[in-house]
Amino acid sequence: MKRGAGVKPAKQPGYHPPLIISIHGIRTDGAWQKAFASAVSGSSTKVESFDYGRYGLFRFLIPPFNTQMVDRFYDWYDRVVKSCPVVDLDRYDARPSAVAHSLGSWILGNAMLKFEDIRFDKLVFAGSILPQDFDWGKLFARDQVGSVRNECGQQDTWPRWAGRFVAHTGTAGSQGFEWFDAAVENVHCEWFGHSDSLMRPHIDRQWVPFLFLPPSPLALLHGRDIHDGEQFSKILDHTGDIIDTEAFGELPHYLEVEIPAGLSLTWIRVNPDIYTFLIDRKSRRPAGYVNAMPVEDALYSSIRGGKMPDNAIPSGGILPYVGTRKKLKIYMMSIAIGEKYRRWGDGIFQQAYVQLLTGFLDKLRYYAVQHGVRVTHFLATAWTPEGRRICQSFGMTEIGKDEFGDSILELDLAVLQRGSSAKLMPALRRLVRVYSQLDS
Repeated sequence: MKRGAGVKPAKQPGYHPPLIISIHGIRTDGAWQKAFASAVSGSSTKVESFDYGRYGLFRFLIPPFNTQMVDRFYDWYDRVVKSCPVVDLDRYDARPSAVAHSLGSWILGNAMLKFEDIRFDKLVFAGSILPQDFDWGKLFARDQVGSVRNECGQQDTWPRWAGRFVAHTGTAGSQGFEWFDAAVENVHCEWFGHSDSLMRPHIDRQWVPFLFLPPSPLALLHGRDIHDGEQFSKILDHTGDIIDTEAFGELPHYLEVEIPAGLSLTWIRVNPDIYTFLIDRKSRRPAGYVNAMPVEDALYSSIRGGKMPDNAIPSGGILPYVGTRKKLKIYMMSIAIGEKYRRWGDGIFQQAYVQLLTGFLDKLRYYAVQHGVRVTHFLATAWTPEGRRICQSFGMTEIGKDEFGDSILELDLAVLQRGSSAKLMPALRRLVRVYSQLDS
């Protein structure tokens, strides 16, 4: 793999959210919102509550009333954001955050899907009645949200009842979202019912520290979530011309295997999700990427034997993640981070690399759970000592050399399933666990 070089919680120094919005659920006046406002008092954070009054069960069961609340929230959000001068929706570190309970989560989620100019840094959901397959991919691709904490009450029956009787609702508040990426965290609360998260001690100890974490300047973007060909082409131009040149340009033989203009476009026409990108949320330019492609057995064998340079890989040998095959072999072609995003004092596994690798592995978990597709082998060629150590962290071992004398490494994932996973990175452990469940 190529690698380029009651108790008040302590507030995070240097960052306070400019604005936090709270949204209550049905059949309540949202008394917990006062407790939440008190929990963040003393900081510079402004708190505003979307109070739409006591909303009865009868109205909740009639879809037009709920959809009206989406438009009503959007108008209110627009007014509140404009009235708060420290909020800047174009800056990732000056956006509001939000906490929402029950119907509030449904209002918030659907408002974001409908109105692209609604943006948040962090979201906290409690007792959510959104469906498990809620389209987070669209919101992350449009840079409308940074991260999500979804608290799943294991004793909460309301999401299940809502899912049975009200369209476009579901059990995310009890079973979690079917989203396999660290940006959406499903927190399973074993003893919680529908409203137990709304207690002041829990707000102090769990919600406030999460909301006061400094926003990450880097966001994951999967190839499958890029639906504009021109945007994809610009991203690939930047990774090739800037990031690859910075990461690999001084290496021997780089020019002999450099990817020619247009080749990667033929690859993504077959499978756009071979790419996982890190995007700078301020400039909207790529900060790094992983290229990991499922390939036909014959192509895999050629790469494994050191007979196929990267710039000769044909699109005809690349496979889609979802198709007729349930087992795939992946060539991990490259991973690279732009110069300005590397933190040299942190060693190999610094934030940007961990974020990229976690995003890639969680993507494979997504395909396993949603489509029953599993990866049986990883293959990589290490151009640098750092790249070799990343491969070894996956449990890969050297099986040969390419024509330039660089190490070719491979992993049979069945080996990981048979052995201990204690030393594996968390995302790889999760993937191995899912694969074991598919086999059972």
